[in-house]
Amino acid sequence: MSEERWVWVPFEVDKKYDGFRIDRFLAQRLVGYSRHKVQGILEEARVIKESRPAKPNTKVRTGDKIQIAYLRRPEPPLEAGDSLPILYEDDDLVVVNKPGDLLSHPTDKVVDHTVLGILRHSRPDLPALHLLHRLDRETSGVIALAKNPKTARTWTSDMEARRIQKEYLAVVRGEVSPAEGVINLPIGRQGGDIRVRQWVNVPGGVPAITKYRVDLALRRQFPISIVRVFPQTGRLHQIRVHFAAIGHSLLGDPLYTGEGEVYKKMVAGKCDETDRVKLGFHRVALHAAILSFPHPVSKKELRVEAPVPEDMKSLISDKLVLQ
Repeated sequence: MSEERWVWVPFEVDKKYDGFRIDRFLAQRLVGYSRHKVQGILEEARVIKESRPAKPNTKVRTGDKIQIAYLRRPEPPLEAGDSLPILYEDDDLVVVNKPGDLLSHPTDKVVDHTVLGILRHSRPDLPALHLLHRLDRETSGVIALAKNPKTARTWTSDMEARRIQKEYLAVVRGEVSPAEGVINLPIGRQGGDIRVRQWVNVPGGVPAITKYRVDLALRRQFPISIVRVFPQTGRLHQIRVHFAAIGHSLLGDPLYTGEGEVYKKMVAGKCDETDRVKLGFHRVALHAAILSFPHPVSKKELRVEAPVPEDMKSLISDKLVLQ
């Protein structure tokens, strides 16, 4: 199939899907896709597992790399000056500062206006890049990419061995107590009419652990807390789900504020300014502040920091610095 008409989107198999048929796995992962629709995509050879076309009864295993081809849709062209701030770069890695409201990877709707798309546009000198981890669209901050497959494989091993540490800055509702703690609640798909919503202690949930420390409590229109977050696992929406589950949803989060009422209105195209005001911020108030890891080749310990973005500074304090 023509690469200009199709875009290949990657998925990685989480251990909770280990042993699933691939049609069942994709029906779980793809929002709005029934198992029957997924089987049609498989029959068209639009799904690749470990570099080979997959059949509906193909089994998936933890860590398998799956790619699915979506028909590319029109989108506005990138401007000549579009680029991303480089936080660190060498022969093996490039680490960038992702702004809020930017996808990490391509989808069927957005290809160029993503971290990968902008880097391909602004840095034609770079070889094929491998996204090493992801941030939700509205989350800003540090994101790393490998310049070659060997580096990507080593990074995956280090991630599984928990040698890669992440620190986030979050702004949440209310005064979090205790001021330092661990949220240890399994996470899985909640079910119901919002397919993308995750929740805690649901059937099929997988272990999820989040450490945190409150830096600052402020009283604005309502109490908020500035929290440093250290996820010990990497579940979908983990930080957002864990803090919502203990009664402190992140500012700006339509999906996990209440029962997702604002999110439903957004999907239906009925969200207005009043709804946004209720959320307290124009995006999810979450920033990937620091990434610490052993270099995949030299093994030297690195610490890459993304400065607090201007929009979140307006929420907290110009005097707040990373430690």
